[in-house]
Amino acid sequence: MNFERIFAYTRALEENNGRTWFHDNHRDYELAKEDFTLLVDMLKYEVIKLDTEFSESLLFTEPKALMYRIPRDTRYSKNKEPYNPSFRAYFSPFKKDFLPFSYYLRIAHDGCRIGTGVWTWLPEQVNTLRSYVARNFEELDMIVAEGNLQLSGEKLKRMPRGYEEDHPAGEWLKHKSFFVSYDFKPEDLESFEKCAEVSAEVMRRFEPLRRYFTAAFTPVPHDDEFDIY
Repeated sequence: MNFERIFAYTRALEENNGRTWFHDNHRDYELAKEDFTLLVDMLKYEVIKLDTEFSESLLFTEPKALMYRIPRDTRYSKNKEPYNPSFRAYFSPFKKDFLPFSYYLRIAHDGCRIGTGVWTWLPEQVNTLRSYVARNFEELDMIVAEGNLQLSGEKLKRMPRGYEEDHPAGEWLKHKSFFVSYDFKPEDLESFEKCAEVSAEVMRRFEPLRRYFTAAFTPVPHDDEFDIY
């Protein structure tokens, strides 16, 4: 149970990215996948400790259900190599829906990271995100400052249509997506236990941002008490 077996496999797959090699070395893939599954299981419990909206359902979700397949869907990818030489997971039982937003993990020889954020792929989602940020930008400013976060993501060069150039939300409104991540250092990967410890600390720092973006896409409950007839 260590990272070296995972790194050795992803490095070899990158150098021999073809179906023949993949099937000839399937045993090595299964061993590396077994290690990654154990790591995902450990980090799953760290996510649950954050008391997220889906903790109860996540508790009963098998680690393999949180993991992405290593074969690449070349229909929607510019990279036409058949396999993605990395092991990846998204800590949510609602992985396909992306809501509530959760944490993404990538482990490979050429880089290991954990992060969270908001991805928008439809115009109405972009509009929902911008509308929420426009109304709640001060909270976003505070979260970023207090967590010392460096946000990245797809961004327009100009202010989007419908917003004044001097809008106080400024640069935030140009974003179509937001992402914050932590790149693991070599000392973080001395063991799975150390990686889980570091990941827990990182996720606690990212959690206010994750909750903020989840709230942007969460309908406000309707209170019948204030209905006017």
